[in-house]
Amino acid sequence: MSVPVHIVSGFLGTGKTTALLDQIDRRQGERIAVLVNDFGEAAIDQQVVCDRGTVALSEVRGACICCTAPEGFTEAMGLLLDDPSLERIFIEPTGLARPADLVDTLLRGPHRDRVALGPVIVLVDPHTFDPAAAGDVPVVRDQVEAADVLVANRVDLAADDEVDRFLAWAADRWPPPLSVHRTTHGRLPDEVFAWPDDAGPRAPRHVIHDHDHDHGDKGVTSRSLVWSPEVVFHRDRLTDALARLATGQAGAPLVRLKGLFQTLEGTWLLEVAGGHVHERPSGYRRDSRVDVVVATDDPEPLDAAARWLDAAVCTPSERAVDPERIEVVRPDGTRMVVDRSALRALPDPVPEIASLIPERRGAAARVAALLERVGITTGADVVVVAADGYATPPVPVEALHTGLLLHTVDGEPLAGDRGGPFRLLIPGDAGPGGPCANVKGVVRIVLRATD
Repeated sequence: MSVPVHIVSGFLGTGKTTALLDQIDRRQGERIAVLVNDFGEAAIDQQVVCDRGTVALSEVRGACICCTAPEGFTEAMGLLLDDPSLERIFIEPTGLARPADLVDTLLRGPHRDRVALGPVIVLVDPHTFDPAAAGDVPVVRDQVEAADVLVANRVDLAADDEVDRFLAWAADRWPPPLSVHRTTHGRLPDEVFAWPDDAGPRAPRHVIHDHDHDHGDKGVTSRSLVWSPEVVFHRDRLTDALARLATGQAGAPLVRLKGLFQTLEGTWLLEVAGGHVHERPSGYRRDSRVDVVVATDDPEPLDAAARWLDAAVCTPSERAVDPERIEVVRPDGTRMVVDRSALRALPDPVPEIASLIPERRGAAARVAALLERVGITTGADVVVVAADGYATPPVPVEALHTGLLLHTVDGEPLAGDRGGPFRLLIPGDAGPGGPCANVKGVVRIVLRATD
């Protein structure tokens, strides 16, 4: 029996703890667990929750569970799920967390068959929220993009025009959240914790739908396509398909294209403007989808677009990985595969990683030496991909120069339950401030040239 799990997220000070305490008080008689990620060491939030006295509690302190402490999160979830009396789990990540990373960890991790993940709920304080700057602040953008449900909390402390501005911004989101709510004191309606009947579970196993929109006498026709989150696209074929559409090869000028696609290198927002494909990573996780608008009443260009996009879906063999090797993809598309012996042979090895990262043990290769061997040490962004399909946001390749690839412990391959066979770690404060600081089960390092 799967346990319902709810992520209640939001930037610092938006009222997440208040919302969870309200849920605990309203669910008397239901056996609930709360996993609290307090970024500081004091665990103040957990102490507040503890005062309720009737709830199972777990905490991950001193590190963010979406990047530097994912193993702590996974272990804490396992301990909670081992309690057969539990009926529901709430997760309160730190306000600096990326909810999409938690979704990835839950749906791809060792406990995926034991949880029923509900919609991601993200709280916003409309008094402090600036819609004009939301897209430029990574932590805010990551949170709102991952939101299945957006909640304007503390509306009693915000001016009417601040609330109206937030609601107008939320109504203009693409794709739209499943629902938008306004509340005070973190009081959340029961329906935000369940998937709407027309949304289905997070992981349906087929193409969901496609449909056309006729724009009357405007001379344009559009089509919306939606794929389930289990569908993964090949990034090169996908961008090639979009480039063909951008240059009118489907037989009609492209008016607009905007899509969200899960690829082998993570989830990306792709848009076509001015005949060029523009892209950036996205925290959206519900599905893959695209809106295509062409300047014709003829449906054939839209049919061609659908065929080209379907052809960009990865085959099972393309999704298969060899956990005992790491594939490095250069910006020109050429590939180099390295195994454990190749990593050992790289210059300046680290015989014992504990000298650099005291809490870890084992032998490691320096990422800088691997990049030197590949021939790319600057002028590129890098995405690190794990065996379970997790992909980090892109960071400048220079951010990995101090990184270490842990590959062996006591002469044996690094065990899977310790993040093996290959684990990327960046000592101290040298990490890029994202999940590249700690990636378990590394199978692919993708380098993309920067403009």
